[in-house]
Amino acid sequence: MAATDFTAIPVLDLTQASTNKDAFLAELQHALIHIGFFYVKNHGITPAFLSSLTKQTVGYFDLSLDEKLKTDKIHSPTFLGYSVQGNEITKDKKDNREQFDFANELPATWTEAHHIHERLTGPNLWPDEDVLPGFRQSVLSFHRQAQNLAEVLTKLVAEALGLEPNALLDRYVLPGQQHRAKLIKYPAVDQLDPRDGTQGVGPHRDTASLLTLLYQANDLPGLQVQNHAGAWIDAPAVPDTFVVNIGTGLEYLVQNVAIATTHRVLNPPPGRGPRYSIPFFLGARLDKKLAPIDIPQRILDQRPQIVVTDSGHQFGKVYENDPGLYAVLNRISSHRDVGAKFYARLANEHGIITASPSTGY
Repeated sequence: MAATDFTAIPVLDLTQASTNKDAFLAELQHALIHIGFFYVKNHGITPAFLSSLTKQTVGYFDLSLDEKLKTDKIHSPTFLGYSVQGNEITKDKKDNREQFDFANELPATWTEAHHIHERLTGPNLWPDEDVLPGFRQSVLSFHRQAQNLAEVLTKLVAEALGLEPNALLDRYVLPGQQHRAKLIKYPAVDQLDPRDGTQGVGPHRDTASLLTLLYQANDLPGLQVQNHAGAWIDAPAVPDTFVVNIGTGLEYLVQNVAIATTHRVLNPPPGRGPRYSIPFFLGARLDKKLAPIDIPQRILDQRPQIVVTDSGHQFGKVYENDPGLYAVLNRISSHRDVGAKFYARLANEHGIITASPSTGY
């Protein structure tokens, strides 16, 4: 079968899952198998809340660098916290974005007797409340609402693939596990050094996760999705929607019938100011080897045979045998300063260079 060309990302109306479920599941199945991305509207997270969250996001990035560095992820082996612009690497090139990684609050419990992936779990690094009032409350409220929405969508994904609604959640998500999210700022091109290029984040697929939910917080271009023939398709901000995409965890666990489509972000054009986005990642469990679930043959027969990608499959074989190690290696590869401080031996064992002259760390 030839590579499938899609030229736009479909918009799915979540209310239709209640009013005309068969039609909704048919649209969802097509998006999962042939695109790997879709927008969802009428998702239940209010515009007023998202507007307030956007103000808090802008407020965080407008803090002084000294203040933001107090929450830098270099202070924690969890990879939660702040990353200064250019401090993340995708495909061996620096990403021109600032970000703040956060998760549902859990204590750090790792010791050397535990598997290394458990070291990723721990508390968030927050700015002081008097520095940014209401920030922590707003961010954690978003996390709760986004997780609820992601779980609703995962049940519908299961049904669209011919499974029972809880089949994926019951098998691949642990109650109370830590799921991650980010606040991201992409500076406009005219705010960058010309030597920096225009890679906001390079071509990639979302690793070890089931679903990503992305809120595009302002109306600026940048997100692009690679169709299965290799062309880049714009995914502009659509008011009152989330962009949803498949993670590599889900792709593997459903026998590659749902596609973790490659995507990237370009920095905004000159004179437009920064672009803000807020993704949530519903992660698959990391505590043991996971076997793919049985999928009805009528669904498997629809699998695309050719999918062009500029992303590659870094550590893909590791995931099949040890999802926890896979997650740690991908974080080390992306945030090499944290890797050098907390995971130097592991990085060396897997050929990850944790100091790069081109990025200054």
